[in-house]
Amino acid sequence: MAAQQNNKQLVIIDALNLIRRLFAVQQQRAASSSLAAATEQALRSACRRITTSLQPSHIIAVFDGERSAWREQIAPSYKQNRSPMPQELAEQLEQLKDLLLDIGIDSISAPEHEADDICATLASKAAAANYPVSIVSTDRGYYSLLNQGVHLYDYFRREYITISEVEDKLGIQINQLNDYWALVGNSSVNVTGVSGIGAKSAQQLLSQYPNVQAILDEPQPQKLAKKVQKNHQQLQQAQRLLKLRTDLKLGFSLKQLRYQQD
Repeated sequence: MAAQQNNKQLVIIDALNLIRRLFAVQQQRAASSSLAAATEQALRSACRRITTSLQPSHIIAVFDGERSAWREQIAPSYKQNRSPMPQELAEQLEQLKDLLLDIGIDSISAPEHEADDICATLASKAAAANYPVSIVSTDRGYYSLLNQGVHLYDYFRREYITISEVEDKLGIQINQLNDYWALVGNSSVNVTGVSGIGAKSAQQLLSQYPNVQAILDEPQPQKLAKKVQKNHQQLQQAQRLLKLRTDLKLGFSLKQLRYQQD
């Protein structure tokens, strides 16, 4: 998919998704004494490529808050398996936000919300208003927005991720995606799915049933469906934890995000 050929295009950068990967590359290439400068240059270059390729009229970089309060209330173990951000990068974040601002990209975060939910809320609201919108991220969690008029751009592959690509990769229909994640879980955020259900079992179930509710309502369940019914509470918790929120109150308008080129 090419960049939008009209005057409007909202680009939402999942900031830490981009920055952490850029930082990891620089750790392998740069001496420790020049790591901060190399990371700044990598981010500047990446943003130049993004704005050149996607031609935004409006743009924003979204950072994670300190925690996801509502998910942690449901499951205290949420994301507890993740390695902490490298100290060198954590100490540099404010400088990187200043760099973004210098090149015309403002940053936002919310103390108790993840970037994923902020990005999803902003993108879904824009798409609902028929405003072209692209999220720059490699996070698979955004796949569920693809059938809602939102585009997902992988900076490192330099291309858009398509619905057909996701469906072929996972072996399901795009509208079954949230149910698929709930069945199999997501180890990267420490959320377990249904015990005994892996990717192949989930594919099999979702080829037989349109959604997990139909599985739960099955009066004569076979072996796999019985596992889902037996573990329905685990399933429902995974659904809540893994579904992106699109209803946050953002406190700003789209016109405040207009891209002012440096």
